[in-house]
Amino acid sequence: MRFLRPRQVLEMIGVSRTTLWRMVRAGHFPRPVCITERNRGYLLKSVEAWMRARAAGRPFDAAAARTARARGGAAGRGMTRLVQRRAG
Repeated sequence: MRFLRPRQVLEMIGVSRTTLWRMVRAGHFPRPVCITERNRGYLLKSVEAWMRARAAGRPFDAAAARTARARGGAAGRGMTRLVQRRAG
């Protein structure tokens, strides 16, 4: 599994930061996952799947993105709990 930073994703797909943000909000692009408490990244497999779908003329499969997000979200919640324990 490999994470891509937002700047890398922007270079790969050739859109602006604002356009990427709008695509994520609309459900047309995979959501980022928590890498650490303050850092987010995109799963390389999700970005590549989006690129393949676009190249084939198909819409992005939001169900696949939700599955990837659920996996990353659980790790993000674990990281939040770890940080809270250290702080508290």
